[in-house]
Amino acid sequence: IAAGDWTPAVWRSPELAEAAAGFANDNNMATIKQTARAPWKTGALLFGSFVPTVAGTPGSFPILKSKGGDSQTRIQSQPDEYWIPKKHDESILKANGGTYPEADKILAKAGHLLITFGQDNSTARLTATADDEKYIGNGWMPVTGLSADEAKALAVFINSTPGRLQLMRNAGRKLTFPIYNPAVVGNIRVPDIKDARIRDPLAACWERTRGELVPQFRDGECEVRRQWDAAVAAVTGWPASELSRLRHLLHREPHVRGRGYHQHGDAPEG
Repeated sequence: IAAGDWTPAVWRSPELAEAAAGFANDNNMATIKQTARAPWKTGALLFGSFVPTVAGTPGSFPILKSKGGDSQTRIQSQPDEYWIPKKHDESILKANGGTYPEADKILAKAGHLLITFGQDNSTARLTATADDEKYIGNGWMPVTGLSADEAKALAVFINSTPGRLQLMRNAGRKLTFPIYNPAVVGNIRVPDIKDARIRDPLAACWERTRGELVPQFRDGECEVRRQWDAAVAAVTGWPASELSRLRHLLHREPHVRGRGYHQHGDAPEG
């Protein structure tokens, strides 16, 4: 803090503050924007020129909208709304070969990887999703410039403990419901997913876990988060035991668990 870094104030645990800073300043990893592109904030574009519609409407396209406990529940992207240009005259659709020019422009920003634009740290489930299909989002920021396998690998990392710690240290607006700046999210450091020795094991972990229902953050320890951390440990060389220790500390953070240390009958630390 004396040096101007206020991110330690995010954490109840000084160990998490130190670990988050360590991952965020690890020069052995590149940033997301060095690996691909900084995430796109497509929600504002949607509201400017598009309106929701029903699935199957000619010229419409799917998006990821919801981010709460009942929406993105698995690491595989699940589109949950369809949108169409406000001016959706059928003659324009025919003249443009079956799509609308406005839709073509926004869909150029679609990505295999989407990262949350902001969420409740307690009731949400995921920080990133990926899929073989490309999507844009409202509440989710697509990242372009990645193959499907690269996106799957990064989705596993960003949902792992090192990924979550980096994302959460740059909260905006509210600690309990942060809004993330796309440029800041682009500075999250990630392993070299251009290297098949890193990309392939992480993408394989995505394939193994893509159908698993992910508990809410407040629910604490679960098998799927253990698998993501184990995969990250295996490709980075970080001790799995250390990632496990940090993961359990993260489960206990008041703005994650939804209550303070020692509340409601908790046993004292140590």
